[in-house]
Amino acid sequence: MPYVTIRYERDKLYREVWAEAVTTVAKRYGISDVGLRKVCKKLAVPLPPLGYWAKLAAGSKSPIPSLPKHAGPTEIVRQRFVSDEPVEPDPEHLLVRRELESRPENQIAVSETLNSPHRLVAATEQALRRPKHHDLRGLPTTDRRALDVSVSEASLPRALRIMDALAKALDARAMPIRIESDGKRRSHVKILDRDLAIRLVESSLRTERELTLQERRDMKQYGHVYLPNRYSYKSTGLLKLGIIGNYSDELQKVVADGKHQRVEQRLNEFVVKLEEEAVRRQRQEERREREHKLWEERARLRREREERQREELERLKALEDEARSWRRAGDIRAYVAAAEANAIGEHGTIASDSELGRWIAWARHKADWIDPLIAAACPILDDEDDC
Repeated sequence: MPYVTIRYERDKLYREVWAEAVTTVAKRYGISDVGLRKVCKKLAVPLPPLGYWAKLAAGSKSPIPSLPKHAGPTEIVRQRFVSDEPVEPDPEHLLVRRELESRPENQIAVSETLNSPHRLVAATEQALRRPKHHDLRGLPTTDRRALDVSVSEASLPRALRIMDALAKALDARAMPIRIESDGKRRSHVKILDRDLAIRLVESSLRTERELTLQERRDMKQYGHVYLPNRYSYKSTGLLKLGIIGNYSDELQKVVADGKHQRVEQRLNEFVVKLEEEAVRRQRQEERREREHKLWEERARLRREREERQREELERLKALEDEARSWRRAGDIRAYVAAAEANAIGEHGTIASDSELGRWIAWARHKADWIDPLIAAACPILDDEDDC
């Protein structure tokens, strides 16, 4: 697996980020847009402000700031792992989705008030406004039909407005949210026949309380003790919206509150991430199917090879048995010939109807019966029922 050297040159990077969107430039370098922003910060490269490209597309030109003086490094060199597997180009529908979501007229706007809420948002509001249960972090939860929203009561109005804007936007894009309960409350979106579970959560700060005197004594004596209410949680008001992983509850393809943008401004980006994740999972499934078919084909070839080996070994064993029988028949003939010569030397001729003559005939017949090149019949030995 190769590694490549990536050079981030300050002057070049400055020209690139003002000629194209940061996300586009980041892909060329093979890193995330967040990673590229960090590189720009280290090199003191100014970035276009929020809404710059939308204004430019609308015909409004903004002055480009000059590259400021910088006493720090002018170049950053890093090693990046590059897989030797071929990279599939993005499908046409995904390219169209990115283009559509970047248009100013398609921007998803979050209302300041929750008016005429989406039916699923209305159900979620009813379920979480006066919850009967709270999770370990003190966040309201419910067993009723509701969207997968895990936020504090203070952040609930904002969360509902975000989900309302998202639900209505997805309806307009023929990607409606639906609520399914498979042991856990899930908000699902189906894209490319792939079910994507999404969740809006609020980050919490966890603090650990000091141990009581008795708990410290027990800890010292036993090494471990049960500590009830050991942690306390404080909601931060920072939200993040993401796709739940296939095999865990960890969020993927997340859009979150940050220094420059809030979730409200990143809903179009999240719609793109939904389709990107659907494409990724589709390709992952297709790759697994190809690997499974390849495994089956290899198993079939292995079975065929083992069968041919078994047949060949059986033929070889039969050949070895025939060779041993042939040598055995030759040994018998040689012994009979020696016995016959010895008898003739002592007694002269041997009558065919004498006991020795009959034995010699019988012995030679048995040698012929054993010899695979002659295969003489022996009614007694060939048919067990006659024995």
